[in-house]
Amino acid sequence: MQSTRQEIMEILKEESQATVEDLAERLDLTPMTIRHHLNVLQAQNLVEASKVRRSQKVGRPRLVYTLTDEADSHFPQNYANLARHLLTEVKETVGPEETKDIIRRIAERIAQEAPPPFEGQSFEDRLAQVSEFLNERGFRFHWEKTEDGFVFVNVNCPYRQVAAEHAEVCAMDTALLERLLGVKPKRFGSLREGDGACNCLLMPPE
Repeated sequence: MQSTRQEIMEILKEESQATVEDLAERLDLTPMTIRHHLNVLQAQNLVEASKVRRSQKVGRPRLVYTLTDEADSHFPQNYANLARHLLTEVKETVGPEETKDIIRRIAERIAQEAPPPFEGQSFEDRLAQVSEFLNERGFRFHWEKTEDGFVFVNVNCPYRQVAAEHAEVCAMDTALLERLLGVKPKRFGSLREGDGACNCLLMPPE
């Protein structure tokens, strides 16, 4: 992100809100320049403006700018570290087998958010539908038809930092694919093991 816009967002994060004049004074820029950057941030849905009446009765209401919820993603996050510690606590509290059951139940919850197959849908169309659903959640899946069956390839794992310490997370993806596609995936290749992708061989149902 352009450095001036990042500075504007940091000021809004610190102060909760600011006017064009406030930002211009803080950054030593003209109000026109500040308005340009704010317009860009608004177009990206990172900043929003609301009108606030002046204390005096005369004069037009001024605009006060605040960050949107979407802007949070542009500030440091540490979800992976939290997830690693949570999984460690779960395993130490309930044991490895119950942890695997919890992981499978999480996969079931995620699968319930997916669009259901439509009547007469081919296996290839379902693969495309499932790929789109998973890719919207941070994966990078695509599939290939081979002589041995269909190979489902994922080149990005959104849980990779957690999976590096907790292999159970990989089982969640397998359970998710089984639930969504109605077939049992046969895994070969893993990002966690240093391969270029996580691969699954899928045989279409009879």
